[in-house]
Amino acid sequence: MKKPRLWLVILLSLVASGCVSRASMRRMQDQLDYLEASQKRVEHDLIRIDSLAAISAEASRRTRADIGASLDEIRTETQAMREAIDEIRRQNERRPAVIYQPPQVFPTDSSAARPAGDASRPDIDPSQLYENAFLDVRNGNYELAIAQFRDLLQYFGQTEYAPNARYWIGESWYSLKQYDSAVVEFESLVATYPQSDRLSTALYKLGRCYEEKGLPNRAKKYYQQVIKDYPASLEAKPAQSRLSQIE
Repeated sequence: MKKPRLWLVILLSLVASGCVSRASMRRMQDQLDYLEASQKRVEHDLIRIDSLAAISAEASRRTRADIGASLDEIRTETQAMREAIDEIRRQNERRPAVIYQPPQVFPTDSSAARPAGDASRPDIDPSQLYENAFLDVRNGNYELAIAQFRDLLQYFGQTEYAPNARYWIGESWYSLKQYDSAVVEFESLVATYPQSDRLSTALYKLGRCYEEKGLPNRAKKYYQQVIKDYPASLEAKPAQSRLSQIE
C-alpha cells in the first residue's frame, strides 16, 4: 500500500514558521485539491468493491481493509493540510530567507585568533537554522537537512527547537529508507522529550519503521500505544488500520 506522504508531518510544523511564500501556498493548495480528489476516488473504489459479487467474501474483506487504511491516511493528510493552510493564512509576517552556512570550526590552540562573542556557536539564530533545515526537508534534501538539524541539536540543544529537530532527523532517515537510523531518532525523541507534542507521530512512525523492517510484532506494540495513549490524535485511526492488517 502506498506510504503516507511526508506532507502529513511536514505541514504540522508550518504553524511555527512564518517563512511561507505565495508560491508555496499555491503548491499546498494544489496538494490539498489532489488529496481531496484522491479521497473521492478511494471512496468510489470502496463502493465498487462492495458491489462485486464475483469476489469471495474473504478476498473482498481484505481488499476493502487495504483501501480503507489508505483512505484513513488520505483523510489524515487532508485534515492536517487544511489546518496548516488556515494557520499560515492567519500569519501576517514573514521572516527573510537566510542562506545556511555550516558552523565555523576554530583551532583548539588558545593562542589562535577568535571572533568576539561565543565562538562555540555558529553565527546564526536557531530559528533561522531550523527554518533552513526544514526547507531542505520540504525540498527532499534529506541528508543536508539531517546535518543542519544535528548542528541545531549540538549548538542549541536546550532551546524549544530541539524536540522538533530530533523528530525531523528521524523523518529524514525514514524518507531515505534508513529505518534503523530513523528508529534511533524516534526512540530518542520519545525518551528525551516525554512532553513533546510529537510523541504520537513518533510512536506511529516507529510502528511504520518496524513494519518496513519486517518486524510486525514490534510494530504492533507502537500502534497499540498510539491508540491507547493518544486516542484523539491524527495518528490514532491510521494506527488502528495498520494494526488490523497485521492481526
